[in-house]
Amino acid sequence: MRAEGYRRLFAILTGHELTFVTTLAAAQQALKAGRFNMIMIGVNFDESRMFDLLQHVRADSTYSRVPVVCFRGIITPDSEVKFALAKIEVACNAMGANTFFDLMAFPDNTLGNAAVRNIIVALLGSEQDEPSSGPV
Repeated sequence: MRAEGYRRLFAILTGHELTFVTTLAAAQQALKAGRFNMIMIGVNFDESRMFDLLQHVRADSTYSRVPVVCFRGIITPDSEVKFALAKIEVACNAMGANTFFDLMAFPDNTLGNAAVRNIIVALLGSEQDEPSSGPV
């Protein structure tokens, strides 16, 4: 995801501790070193390795009950994006993600950002454990 997408997520999630990583190896290290109450993975994470990280998270018993949010955070010029996103959402759900959303489908304004925050906060409220830090 481009920097503007991350800036937007950081603004939407003000008040939550966030850990940002850019590679699968860094994510795996962070997951070993910390304890997270949600994991957010962008479609374009580490050259499209979102599914690799999702599989790793769901195979780790430490994170089996931690909500995982997969999302698209950049605008892509493809005219068949909706079709592709529908397939990605199905795959994410099949692999154990709690939800998939398209950040670009929400306007970057007060109402759109509040809607995204509500999705994320609702999942945080459904969490079963009491971990010590915030989303990756």
